Amino acid sequence: MGFRMLRHAAGILWVGGFGLLAAAGAFADTADPLAQAAAVQGDAAVAKSLGGAPQGMLAMPGTAVVVSNPYGDLTVIGGTLVGNVISDLQPNASIQLGPVAGSGGDALTLHFQGFDIGAGNTLTFRSGAPSQVVILVNVDSTSSTIAGSLLAMGGNGALPPYLYLANPNGITVMPGGSIASTTGLTVDTLGVVDLIGEALVNEGAIEGGAYLRLHSARITGGGAFRTNNAHVSTFGNANNPVHGAYYLSNDYGVVPQFLNFMVNGDAYVLMPSVWPPAWSEPPNNLPVPLGGVRLPGVPEPSYGGGSMIVQASGSLTLRNSSSGDFVFPGAIVLKAGGALNLNGVLVNQGWTATGRAFQGVFFESPNIVSSDFIRVATNNLNWVNFSTFPHAHVRTWQLVPMPDGSLQYATADTVAPHLNTYSLVTEVAASGGCWLCVVNTTPVDMY
Repeated sequence: MGFRMLRHAAGILWVGGFGLLAAAGAFADTADPLAQAAAVQGDAAVAKSLGGAPQGMLAMPGTAVVVSNPYGDLTVIGGTLVGNVISDLQPNASIQLGPVAGSGGDALTLHFQGFDIGAGNTLTFRSGAPSQVVILVNVDSTSSTIAGSLLAMGGNGALPPYLYLANPNGITVMPGGSIASTTGLTVDTLGVVDLIGEALVNEGAIEGGAYLRLHSARITGGGAFRTNNAHVSTFGNANNPVHGAYYLSNDYGVVPQFLNFMVNGDAYVLMPSVWPPAWSEPPNNLPVPLGGVRLPGVPEPSYGGGSMIVQASGSLTLRNSSSGDFVFPGAIVLKAGGALNLNGVLVNQGWTATGRAFQGVFFESPNIVSSDFIRVATNNLNWVNFSTFPHAHVRTWQLVPMPDGSLQYATADTVAPHLNTYSLVTEVAASGGCWLCVVNTTPVDMY
C-alpha cells in the first residue's frame, strides 16, 4: 500500500532479502493486505521540486502540502492550515481527518519539507470515518529522526487510519521514540526504484498492530517491531527483533544478504519463488529450481552466499503458497523454541556447486514436523542439519556439476542429512572453543 505500492501499480521472509507477520490464520494468496491504497498517486518526484530548507532542529515536521484529501475537511490542532498548506506544527499537534469513509485506493497524502519529531513531542492523526489511510512523504533532502511519537488514533467510532511514512533519505527512531498505528503501518526508506534508498534504524518502537510493512535499503537497531503480521523487504541486510505471528520476507538485489530475525511468540514464515498474483513486489533472488539446470558457462549469481536466520520463541511454521517453496540462495537457519513445522514446503538454497563453507541448512527445534516429506535442495558438499530426528521422512538433493559443465540436482538422502544443533555450534565458536569438535560428521539417512 502507499508510496511503494503506488510505484508498482501492477504487480516481497514475510522475511526476505528484501524483505514479515499476521495474526494466526490463513494468509490470502490472492490479495495484498495493502491493496486498498495500491491505486493512490505513486510518484513523489514532482513534490521534490518544491524545495525548502532542511529542518535543523528536531522539533516538529516542517511545512506540508496536502497532495490529496478524499475524506473531507481537515482540522489541524496545534498548527496552521491555509488552503492546502499545513505549517507551524506545535509540540503535541494533531490532525483530524474528515467524515468521509475510505474506499479503494484513496488516501490523505501529505508531502513534508522535513519530517522530524523531537523528544517529548507527538504528532497524531485521528480518523474521522472508517477505512482511512494517511500517507506521509518527506520530499526534501534530509533524513528523518523520530525521538518523540508519530501516532494514528481512532475517532468518531472508527479504527485509527492506516499510516504510511516514507523518506528515501532514511528514518531513525531514537530510544524513547515511536511510530504506531494499531490498524497498520508501513515505514519506507526506498527511493523511486527498488535498488535505491537509505537505512531504517529503530532504537525505539515501531508498532503496526494488524499489519507492519518495512521497505528499506537496510534495517538495523535494537528497538522493537510489534505486529501480528510483518512484511520485510530489503536489498541490504536486516537484523531485528520482531513481535508478531507472521513474517514475510522479500530478498532481492545483486549482493549477498545477511538477515537475522527473532520473533517473540509463534510465527508463520513465507518467502516463495513466486509471489501470489496480487503481490506487487520485486521477485526474490532465486536458487536453481529443483529439477532445473544451470547451463554450462553460466556463472554463479552475485547475490549467492549470504545467510538467513529466523528464530521464534514459540512455534515456527513455513507458510505454503502456490509455488510450494521457501527460497534463499545462502545459508538458512530456522530455529523454534516450540515446534518447527516445515509444512510440506520445499526449502531451496541451491546456488553453488563449489563446496562453499557455512552455506548449509540448520533446522533446530525440540519437535520438527511436516505435513508431508521434508524436502531440501542444498548445495554441493553442504549439509542439511537437524537438531533432533524429525517426525517425517526427509528427502534431500545437492546441486552438483555434470560432465557437460552444467549444474543439476542429484539425490543426496544418504550424504546430506546430519544431526547437528545450530545453537551448540555457534555458542562453542563464540566462546572461542573448538566448534569443529562438536560437529557430527556422520550423515544420517532419514528417508
